[in-house]
Amino acid sequence: MAHTILVTGATGRLGQLVTRRLLDIGDRVRVLTRRPEEAVRLWGDQVDIAEGDFEDPRSLQVALRRVDRLFLLSPISQNLAAHQTALIDAAAEAGVSSIVKLSGSTWTIDNSARSIAGAQHRAAEAHLSARGIGHVILRPNAWMQVSLAPVVVAALSGRDLPNRYAGAAVSFIDVHDIAEVAARLLHAGTSVSGPQVLTGSRAYTARDVAGLVSTILRRPVGIEAGAGAPSPHGGDAFATRAVAEFATLIAEGLAAPVTETVERLLGRRPASLRHFLERQLAPLHTQAPRAAQGETQWQ
Repeated sequence: MAHTILVTGATGRLGQLVTRRLLDIGDRVRVLTRRPEEAVRLWGDQVDIAEGDFEDPRSLQVALRRVDRLFLLSPISQNLAAHQTALIDAAAEAGVSSIVKLSGSTWTIDNSARSIAGAQHRAAEAHLSARGIGHVILRPNAWMQVSLAPVVVAALSGRDLPNRYAGAAVSFIDVHDIAEVAARLLHAGTSVSGPQVLTGSRAYTARDVAGLVSTILRRPVGIEAGAGAPSPHGGDAFATRAVAEFATLIAEGLAAPVTETVERLLGRRPASLRHFLERQLAPLHTQAPRAAQGETQWQ
């Protein structure tokens, strides 16, 4: 049975993947966006486009008409909790039966006194739980596509890799796995007790990552001395501070724990870090010389 699902953040990296999966399943998708022209470019007439904004109550009411389920995703900002609270309230009033909220990582929410992004998500989660709507809270760990972007750039440029997070281990999660989990839960309309923590199947240090890159490229790969700086975030002061706090918490080893949530929900293991790196480094991988004997130790 097809359901009408409202997706927020549908023009972003994760939102696009969730939208595509829902369409492939056969659900009807409506997207809430401030940029309808971008939604048209991405989806054409495959989705129903609702132009609106979290701060415009009327636009939320219109977007939620005849919607069964909601995927709640919004960018890191000082208004995240207020924006998500407004949409949760509007969804409750519209009779939405189920919400899947994309939240922050557990280690930011559990340390919200030291994470401004974690504090915003913590407040939004609490409000969602208090409204009594069926819901699932997804807490993905560090995304491969974001956390390892500087590593990929360095490898493609032939430079030593940044020593991300002071060498602490991280159980990176592929954004495609996050999207698949979200789409399946939205389609099923299932409520799950407790936050669902999404991680990869093992944790990797910077040295482990360098070893994988070395194996893929079949050449020695070094690591920069000292800890790598957090990735810039487009000049937004709130987001820049949030990302710097992420780096501090990860460097303490808080992103190292591994869960079996992805395997339990999808019936398969999470995408491997090696597979991700092979895709990202494909232009160099195809040009690399033959492997020397013994280099498979990093697989």
